[in-house]
Amino acid sequence: MSSAHRCSELADELSTILKKETCTCPAMAFSGGLDSSILAYLHRDDALVLYTIGVKDSVDMRKAAEISKILGLVLKTIEIDEDSIVEGLRALYHITGPMSPVEFSFELPLYFVLKETKEAALCTGQGADELFGGYAKYLSAPDKMEEDLNKLLNMTAPRERKIAEHFKKELRTPYLSTAVVEFASKVPVYCKIRNGTRKWVLREAARRLGAPDIIVNREKKAAQYGSGTWKLMKKMAKKEALRVDEWLLKVIERN
Repeated sequence: MSSAHRCSELADELSTILKKETCTCPAMAFSGGLDSSILAYLHRDDALVLYTIGVKDSVDMRKAAEISKILGLVLKTIEIDEDSIVEGLRALYHITGPMSPVEFSFELPLYFVLKETKEAALCTGQGADELFGGYAKYLSAPDKMEEDLNKLLNMTAPRERKIAEHFKKELRTPYLSTAVVEFASKVPVYCKIRNGTRKWVLREAARRLGAPDIIVNREKKAAQYGSGTWKLMKKMAKKEALRVDEWLLKVIERN
């Protein structure tokens, strides 16, 4: 069997698994990227509310507005500024304890969505990048996927459940279901990253599910960049002539 045929077969299998494993959710953390857009597409006929967080005119805000309109789903936006960043960082520190500046920056969007949603459960697209080769670094170091997945399962996911529990919410992560994780473990790297295209097998599964090309072809942008939290944190640190880690420590200690 050729590699192309093998990858095509796996894309078919993944599309079937996703239809079965995507949980019904009243609310979704939505960036307008590939992972959350696939989940939203599968639930476009449900009473699903999408929540997007970001600084004014951030990439995620723009993408989410575009895709939610195409899918005909309700989108609620949560705009953040310097004051809310400080509040969020201090609150996160008390919930999770110490983290690196980058970890704080990518957990802030989840924190704000969990804080603002009224629904009891929130669905996220967490895990698809580590499972299917979403990050640019995997182009040159695909072996990092396994390392990153272990960190996600053993550190990041439990931490995010803790944040959800703080708000008495349930966090649902369809991509981290047993069926999807086990499936991803048997997918060869050449089907995850194919001809320079990251998450190839996931994109092809989305295509087979009937998702529009604008979803299938979405490029990856990490939460801290798409939402603008990292850029805003750097800007705030620069105003005080501090490195981000120094500024973060100062913010937390002020509390």
